[in-house]
Amino acid sequence: MLASSGYVAEVDCTTCVACGSCAEVCPFGALRVDDGVLSIDRAACMGCGVCVAACPQDALSLERDPAKGEPLRIRELMRDRAER
Repeated sequence: MLASSGYVAEVDCTTCVACGSCAEVCPFGALRVDDGVLSIDRAACMGCGVCVAACPQDALSLERDPAKGEPLRIRELMRDRAER
């Protein structure tokens, strides 16, 4: 079972050169380059950030998507658990 991070990838079309580096590494197949344009399937994107790290142009970022639910606050959850 997978849970979304609460974020989705966003592309800066002024910076993106549609090289496809991001699409090659996306584990969810959410990115695609067609006719020199990058598109992101927001429903398939889990907000993992792998594509952001792979983009040589820094054209991708993660943005909150309320439709994906609240992001988990892992560090806070771990701290709360350790305090018990």
